[in-house]
Amino acid sequence: MPNEYNFSAVIVMGSQNIYVQIVDINNASLIENAHYDIDLGEDVFSDRFIAGDTVNEIVSSLEVVKNLLLDYQVSDYQFFATNAFHEARNSEFVRDQLQKRTNFEINWISQSQESLYRNLATNFYLKDFKKIVRDNTLLIDISSGNIELMGYKNGDFIYSKTLSLGPLRVYETMSDVKPDISNFNEVLHDYIDSQLLEFVRLLPNIESTKNVILLGSSVTILKLLFGTNKDTNKLTMKDFDNLYHKMRRVNDQELTHRYKIDENDLSQVVPLVTIIHELLDRLSVQKIWLSSLKFIDGLTCELIEDKQENNIQQMLNNQTLVSAKNMAKQYNVEPKHQAMVEKFALKLFDSLEDIHGLDDRQRLLLQVSSIVDDVGNFVNNYNHYAHSEYVIKNSEILGLSNIELIMVAMISRYHSHSATSSIFKMLDKLSISDRMVVIKLAAILRIADSLDASRLQKVRTIDINLDDPTKLIIYVTTDDELTLETLNLNRKGAFFESVFGIKPILKGEIRQ
Repeated sequence: MPNEYNFSAVIVMGSQNIYVQIVDINNASLIENAHYDIDLGEDVFSDRFIAGDTVNEIVSSLEVVKNLLLDYQVSDYQFFATNAFHEARNSEFVRDQLQKRTNFEINWISQSQESLYRNLATNFYLKDFKKIVRDNTLLIDISSGNIELMGYKNGDFIYSKTLSLGPLRVYETMSDVKPDISNFNEVLHDYIDSQLLEFVRLLPNIESTKNVILLGSSVTILKLLFGTNKDTNKLTMKDFDNLYHKMRRVNDQELTHRYKIDENDLSQVVPLVTIIHELLDRLSVQKIWLSSLKFIDGLTCELIEDKQENNIQQMLNNQTLVSAKNMAKQYNVEPKHQAMVEKFALKLFDSLEDIHGLDDRQRLLLQVSSIVDDVGNFVNNYNHYAHSEYVIKNSEILGLSNIELIMVAMISRYHSHSATSSIFKMLDKLSISDRMVVIKLAAILRIADSLDASRLQKVRTIDINLDDPTKLIIYVTTDDELTLETLNLNRKGAFFESVFGIKPILKGEIRQ
């Protein structure tokens, strides 16, 4: 292979397809875009168990993928299994089987990470994206198992929400009753409406949405129904109304012959169109874009842009932080205290770089934790740290893996000195290295939180001195006395000292 080429690959295993994209890093170009059908979703959404025959089918497809990589002499690849795969009760066993039989290293990716990379793909590849999102805009990704919504207002990303209601999941849920119901489409419609009702009601500014961008794996079916193969199509609500009423009357034979729908996708057509129609019907939508962009496109975008040394990671991190701040706002976290703790936590992290030995990703986890650590006060101020852990674990923060979400929940729990006695209670769910990250970041967050113990933002600035390797001197400027802050630092500092072997000491200078 000529030296001017530098090939790398991204592989994504979803509920119905294995997608492969091969890129030439040196020339920042996509040179191969392939997919291979699998029937994983039918197992997962009906039984939550992946059958042996399905495993064999996946292995056969992965052997084809392996040959494709050999053709391009690709040794550098990323392989992700989507959240749909992980839903199966035996997913870990199947992943182990696949890795041993194919020698592929398969990584999990969370629903929130999938959302982040779809968002990234639209930012970089959708024409006029920045112009479209100047008005209130929803990105709606319909995969076979889920609906993912990402909201934009005045050009800024503001929230993301996920609902387990994809067309294949709906069909598998309802398929048992289909033979016994003559008006199946009506019942299907009512079921979808019932699932959407509370989800849509709790979305912010949903009624003022003007633009919708539809994307994801199920868009392939929509393109066939609309008779187009363009990368992006502009539609109206009337177009979807017409399609919705037409699909409620069409039969499988017509779908196969007239619309060229694959037999394996027939069961998804009516659920798919119904889900989208019922969502759009609740909006003030004026313009609709139908895009072929998928999760894998965002992964490929990051791969190319990172190699080209563009600052794409900062954009991804910013969207994660927006998601965390939305959670803090939803649970009425006091904003001045939150901002102060975040500021001090990052200052401490950066000043202690040689002491803690953590990286930029772990810095982001500390920043997210400093934003959401008090969400539990919304439930009850008593033992709020325990409530924070529960709320965070059962929420979604865009861009965090499932393990990272658990880590943030634990850091938030252990930021309180009252939680010291249970510091190791649930850490056995994490690897040893992840446990140490949680403990170190919790120790830093405790110090940052103690510097605003009064919740009055008395401390203006802080400077760190580590000239004595046994002492962390925190010099602060203030316009008031810091008795409560000093007491809290002494109390929370004991844990910090046990973790790092350094005693934190507060020294203040009052400035009028």
